[in-house]
Amino acid sequence: MALEFLGTDYGGWLVDLDLIPENSIVISAGVGEDISFDLELIKRKSCHIIGIDPTPKSHRFIENQPQLGNFELIKKALDDSNNNIIEIYKNKNLDHVSESILPHHASVKNFDYYLTETVSLPILFEKYDNVSLVKMDIEGSEYKVLNSLKVVPPSVRQICVEFHHFCSNYSLDDTKRLIEHLKKLGFSKCVQNKKDSWAELTFIRKGQGG
Repeated sequence: MALEFLGTDYGGWLVDLDLIPENSIVISAGVGEDISFDLELIKRKSCHIIGIDPTPKSHRFIENQPQLGNFELIKKALDDSNNNIIEIYKNKNLDHVSESILPHHASVKNFDYYLTETVSLPILFEKYDNVSLVKMDIEGSEYKVLNSLKVVPPSVRQICVEFHHFCSNYSLDDTKRLIEHLKKLGFSKCVQNKKDSWAELTFIRKGQGG
């Protein structure tokens, strides 16, 4: 394996570069205001990034990036359903970008929300060929999204996930159950992005090089 940490300490991820083909597509859900990981993938592997984020602050950030090539932004929330309208709860701190579908998320105001449209991974897998990696930092939505997955295209060799059991009513046991679910989908290797942390994990699909 060619494990390497790409991006800033805040927005970066540990990935196996050997499992990311040149010019492949990366689904990057939860764009926020740090695309250092995405930019490294564009620079190193000429990846085409499909960024997904429902938050207006993130939209403004991306729109203000000069000459941002190989990056497509979908202004929706990644969810287990497609074309639904859901509530997004706003962050308590106006300086922060993270928002959540979970009213019990520790960072949000459970009375202040806006509506947004959803998109699902199966729909994205149908639309985009040659997806090599899925990254999601989606503030608690990962539990619904991953639990709903029945199959993952063979081209997808890695999934990077930030789990939010530390700031929501999901528990570490919920996270461990999702890890077992991903193993059943073929992602047998699990790499911690930060030492002794169950929050940021990279899952690698078994097979040649994995």
